Amino acid sequence: MSNPGVLVRVIDYSKCMGCETCEVVCGFIHELGPFIRLYDLGGGVKRPISCFHCSKAPCVEACPTGAMRRDSQGTVYIEFSRCIGCMACLYACPFGIPDYSETTKTSIKCDLCRLLRGDGLIPACVAMCPSRAILVGLPKAVGDEVKKRALTRIVQLGEIK
Repeated sequence: MSNPGVLVRVIDYSKCMGCETCEVVCGFIHELGPFIRLYDLGGGVKRPISCFHCSKAPCVEACPTGAMRRDSQGTVYIEFSRCIGCMACLYACPFGIPDYSETTKTSIKCDLCRLLRGDGLIPACVAMCPSRAILVGLPKAVGDEVKKRALTRIVQLGEIK
């Protein structure tokens, strides 16, 4: 596969309605469970969090075996055959994203549906989000959409007054 560019994923929390669709579809697609999870922030408000695929990913730097890698689109993924389950990536991630699988005895985390992307499809969480709160794409395109959404909210707030 040629390098189509680095991907970014952003969750627009102003659009997220906490419906859990992203978590359910992720769990359906990945036999090790969902890699995007909703957390209750109190008062019944739930919001998802998942790997940010950081440009300077501490998990990649901390991995002693090179199991934490980047694919051609910049997505951080785990090469399971190299993972020794030391959990260095779990401790290094400032967001607490990687998990440890008791089943595989390895670290696990989101890979932005690497297999689906290999077939030219988008990540399942993005495809199934009913409110289009999850964006994935090239940095400029995602950034432009985030700015457009922010401006729309500002204009709508101005109209309310």
